[in-house]
Amino acid sequence: MRTAALLTSALTAAALVTVAPPARATEPVALDFLGATVLPNAEQFQGTTVGGLSAISYDARSGQYYVISDDRSAKNPARFYTARIKVSTTGAPEVTLTGTKPWLRPDGTVFPPTAGTTVAPDPEGLAVDPRSGQLFWSSEGERALPSTIGDPWIRIASRDGAYRGEVTLPPHFTMSTEPTGPRQNQVLEGLSFTPDGRRLYAGTEDPLFQDGPVPSPAAGALTRVTEFDPRTRRAVAEYAYPLEKLFATPPNAGSTDTNGLTDVLALGHGKLLITERASIFSTNTWKVRLYLADTHGATNVLHRKASAGTPMRKKLLLDLSDVPGLKLDNFEGATLGPRLPDGRRSLILVTDDNFNAAEVTEFATFAISGV
Repeated sequence: MRTAALLTSALTAAALVTVAPPARATEPVALDFLGATVLPNAEQFQGTTVGGLSAISYDARSGQYYVISDDRSAKNPARFYTARIKVSTTGAPEVTLTGTKPWLRPDGTVFPPTAGTTVAPDPEGLAVDPRSGQLFWSSEGERALPSTIGDPWIRIASRDGAYRGEVTLPPHFTMSTEPTGPRQNQVLEGLSFTPDGRRLYAGTEDPLFQDGPVPSPAAGALTRVTEFDPRTRRAVAEYAYPLEKLFATPPNAGSTDTNGLTDVLALGHGKLLITERASIFSTNTWKVRLYLADTHGATNVLHRKASAGTPMRKKLLLDLSDVPGLKLDNFEGATLGPRLPDGRRSLILVTDDNFNAAEVTEFATFAISGV
């Protein structure tokens, strides 16, 4: 067991943002920034390189956090980490990595790197089932044309990473060599169970080809949030989520920079906390915003184009650019932690450093009320 070195100083509460509640809420939703901790770059832990942390999920039963790495078995076999996080209302959280396990294939072996027809997963989403304790995790698949194709998935694993089954995805998530289905590296980015465990939500980072172009400096776009029944392991509904346009014009022509959904956090009663992350990679510039979204009144587009009907409503909860002292980076994961002494819930965000020394692995904590 090893406690991560604190490279940033304790960041005190610096931002308090309150927005009007949605129609059925009884209390305004507010976020109070508590602090942030940055792990050492390329930290070595139990024979692995820590990085690419793309999702985090709190297990209330054990008080433990599960954190997924998006390493495609390039540095070490595709894996997840366990951690203890002590949230303080007076400063930075204390982050202690406690273990790591590889994801296993149905035959019990680890995932090898992509080579030829063998496609390693691109792990992005992770959610602990509050009823069974099993781990649901997503891969974005692969679309490296002309020959390397791998479908995205949501798989189920035991706490030691062993394969326990798979969720059936709607057919429009099948990868194709034609301009239809998911785009490369822009598919199943976020996973979350409702607090009662009766529903699983999956967020798609950017539009499917048939749903239109990705966000640009000129316009936003519609992506999909899919609702699954964990018992049947099948989709029961799907909603269009409106993404914001890209916040700035990239300096390089032909840039692939865009804005996308990087996590979805189910709050119950149709309410979702959505993380939108945009970047200009050439300048290492980020824009990360948290939105409160609602499925009530939205059209079920499970068997339709995303543009058919009414999309989800959303309200800006917090632009992380407005948080003084916070190191703004590639925030991709979010989870609700335990309640704080004053009754508010803790919210923990984590960044994906892309195994890039110019970026950081950061855990940021907030107190959230109204949920």
